[in-house]
Amino acid sequence: MPRLDFRPAIQEPVYLVLSRQQVESGDTQEPMAFLQHIVANPDHALEFMGRVSLIVDGYNDDARELFEVPEVRRYIKMLDDQWVYWFFFLSQADDSIKILESCLCDTIEVIPGVASVDLEQMERSLTRHFTALNRLCEALAIPDDINQEISEGVIALIHNSAVQKIEADDYE
Repeated sequence: MPRLDFRPAIQEPVYLVLSRQQVESGDTQEPMAFLQHIVANPDHALEFMGRVSLIVDGYNDDARELFEVPEVRRYIKMLDDQWVYWFFFLSQADDSIKILESCLCDTIEVIPGVASVDLEQMERSLTRHFTALNRLCEALAIPDDINQEISEGVIALIHNSAVQKIEADDYE
């Protein structure tokens, strides 16, 4: 199997678009149908590996970051409760993983473009997603070096996202 290649994610991305209407109504049926489809068989999984870009549409005119919108956070958590294989499928060529994790953890914007994330929540979330990645790679007989490459890419994205620890003083 070839080394992980970002070209398909850039040249032929697959967009998982979550509309404002879906977010506000809590309707996960359409995105869940897609997510369940891509893990339904090994061929689909390999076809979509690393190519899915997470898009939350309808908040472009909202000055808040997506993690600051309570409805978006609730919706992402609902999806995450139903499906955990994000790291295998989400693109590492965009902000998809950053959007996911910042919505799943208590996150505040410290200064524009710099977020502070609750590190204990982040650790639990990452552990859950890496465990799911490992299970899926094992089930699909994905070589360990590909799994490791995906994992290292996710870790690099997290480290490069200017994540800082939230201190109690930040709330006073």
